[in-house]
Amino acid sequence: MKQYILKEYGSWSVMIISFLAGLFTSTGAGPGVVVVFIALTLLVNSKQAFTRWRASSLRRPLIVFLTQVCAASAMLIALFGGATVKLLPFLTVPAVYLLFNIFSGEHYILTEMAGFALLSLSGLIAKFSVTGVIDSRLYVATALFFMAGVFKIKARFKKRPLDRVLAALYVAVAAVAYFGMNISLLVLTPLIDNLLFAVTLYPAKLKVTGWIEVAKGVLFLAFLAVFYH
Repeated sequence: MKQYILKEYGSWSVMIISFLAGLFTSTGAGPGVVVVFIALTLLVNSKQAFTRWRASSLRRPLIVFLTQVCAASAMLIALFGGATVKLLPFLTVPAVYLLFNIFSGEHYILTEMAGFALLSLSGLIAKFSVTGVIDSRLYVATALFFMAGVFKIKARFKKRPLDRVLAALYVAVAAVAYFGMNISLLVLTPLIDNLLFAVTLYPAKLKVTGWIEVAKGVLFLAFLAVFYH
């Protein structure tokens, strides 16, 4: 079954940091949080089976994918009960991701943005499990932060002037959105790295870049917790 374990460490880090964002902006946590984390882990991991099914059209990967999705859904429904309906509008996010993935490919820019939006849902669900409240502002703030990485990576590999401009422009758009949501721009300060990279294209190995993104995520988490409390 090792072939069905997702080894995209960037995706796992975004999911975990988003999950912690949901907890750090709440007050307290119960045993249900563990159930939610296991369910989210299954959902994120199901991407591996989905990708294998898309590449081979074999039945076994599809069964593994559906099993993980159904098991995770059953866990969340059992935990939330009738309150699960509050999460239904957010099913559009995985639906959009799957559609872009199927028709445009995994590395299409809108697919990647939808992927980060999907991973960011873990924060909203984590907070919902503790407070029973749908914090849409937290979700949008988290998704906007992590989607910035899509533009930085595009600029890193393509190095085209347009990609560098888009990487910088996205940070400005995110700042305007944060201002409109009355969220301190301090939370976005880790994205100064994106601006610096867009201007200089400073050299860094891929592994180093990965750790830089993780460090930025941790800083985002800390600043977000300070803002909420």
